[in-house]
Amino acid sequence: MATVLDKRFPIVTLDNGLTLVNYGSPHKYLFHTGEELDKCVDDVCRDTSLISNHNYDVIVQDNSGGIKKISLEDTGYPKGNKPELWKDYVMQYYPEYKNHKMWLDVFINYQVSDKIVDDLVALGEMDIIDIILVPYPLMNAWSYETRINKEIAKNMVDGIEEFYNTWEFALLKMRTCKLQDRVTKIIYSDQFCGSAELRALDVLPLSKAVENA
Repeated sequence: MATVLDKRFPIVTLDNGLTLVNYGSPHKYLFHTGEELDKCVDDVCRDTSLISNHNYDVIVQDNSGGIKKISLEDTGYPKGNKPELWKDYVMQYYPEYKNHKMWLDVFINYQVSDKIVDDLVALGEMDIIDIILVPYPLMNAWSYETRINKEIAKNMVDGIEEFYNTWEFALLKMRTCKLQDRVTKIIYSDQFCGSAELRALDVLPLSKAVENA
């Protein structure tokens, strides 16, 4: 198994010439051409996990089908606590809903860690790599933070904007897999899903290799 970055991330060059890296998936990628990209080991998968911040809404449905939304935080539920006891806690404040249907909606805000930043910037600057396969939540979080940070950097000291340009170079290579078959999980070797930020670009910025030529 070929790897990069201290032998942590599997890499493969397909018959169509594309070189792909597996960033953080615990599963093999099986391509419709019969080729494979190896999985990451468990420790690497843990290291590439996103930072997750959770918010919770309690949804209550009465006997007539009416819906009421209650923010769990508004009940005084300790922020950061695991929500296993959410119903008991809500009942303290809303005992009148005891016999109503209810469930908890979970909203997750993902953020990238410094370790992920270091990894993806390094992979993005490797000329041999065409595509970095990542989970969709990671690509979405990276895309959002790249856009926000570049806006902030425009108003800061010289050199900061160039730092965030390296985020954009990584984003240009980041893709999620496109399934050919949902049952077998076989994916295309020549079709991938990009980010909304990438779609919004009329002209792709030059790669590092072209820029330095």
